[in-house]
Amino acid sequence: MDNIIRVYDRNMKKLAYLQNAYNIGYDLTLNELWYASFTMPADDPKNQYCQPFNFVEIYDGKKRVELFRIMPSELTRNTRGEIAYQCEHVLATLLDDVMFKYHQIGNIGVGTTTVLRYILDRQTDARWQLGVCEFDRRFEYKWENENLLAALFSVPQP
Repeated sequence: MDNIIRVYDRNMKKLAYLQNAYNIGYDLTLNELWYASFTMPADDPKNQYCQPFNFVEIYDGKKRVELFRIMPSELTRNTRGEIAYQCEHVLATLLDDVMFKYHQIGNIGVGTTTVLRYILDRQTDARWQLGVCEFDRRFEYKWENENLLAALFSVPQP
């Protein structure tokens, strides 16, 4: 089971193992959204599971790399009989929701944990939840028409 990819639907129901995937690559840049890619033979029947916004769990040998979602605009079919898929890290699901209008939270008596919960509570589909927050600062935050990922990434900046 080297370099295997597992495919899940949008509800995280396991659909298939992509044992014929090749050219598996990933870019794990620190403090940025991660990306991955893989290629499948065009005649592989498991391509039917590689629908846009389905999730893929990528392994490098026995080590789990991460969970990504397949992007719709980056699907490429070429004349060599292969389909290349481009994926983004599942954190990108936080780009789907926007904090419309003006939001202000924080300062005296309102810690980092409360601020993070405030942001995550704005998810349309509650995919992410806050675990343990290892720091507690009292900064004030302001956002206007900001996506949730950008708002989360702004919290540790001060």
